[in-house]
Amino acid sequence: MQCVFALYCSLTFLFYTVKNNNMNDLKVYSALIVDDDEVNLEILADYLEAAGLSVMTVPDGESALEVLENVDYNFDVVFLDWMMPGISGLEVLQKVRATDRIKDLAVIMQTAKASDRERREGLEAGADFYLSKPFDEGTFLAALETIIPGATFG
Repeated sequence: MQCVFALYCSLTFLFYTVKNNNMNDLKVYSALIVDDDEVNLEILADYLEAAGLSVMTVPDGESALEVLENVDYNFDVVFLDWMMPGISGLEVLQKVRATDRIKDLAVIMQTAKASDRERREGLEAGADFYLSKPFDEGTFLAALETIIPGATFG
């Protein structure tokens, strides 16, 4: 019975949204998560998918740049680890900010680098928000809501 009621509520909301031409309510946000730790990728992807986002994950900076430079992808936000082998997250961030097509992309640094100096360095490089690991799901989603005004997740 609960399943039928939930389906009814979902369809009612969808009908109301379409009927009132409020298509913004139907926006599916997309996120790219860049982290060399497979466990972190899984946890963050679970958080975002549970919040209704479309998610892609990549394990390193090189892969992140390949995806971000591909015009077929258009993300709303990137969650970027700093410390990765090869190209660091900070280097990825600097390249993003120097590339016209993606320079305004929202970037949240999520890293174990937690000193005031490191936080300042990340923000000065162009991060829109800086999360120090470890963090909980609520803090993670609050950062996302800060980056995407008017959106509510969780």
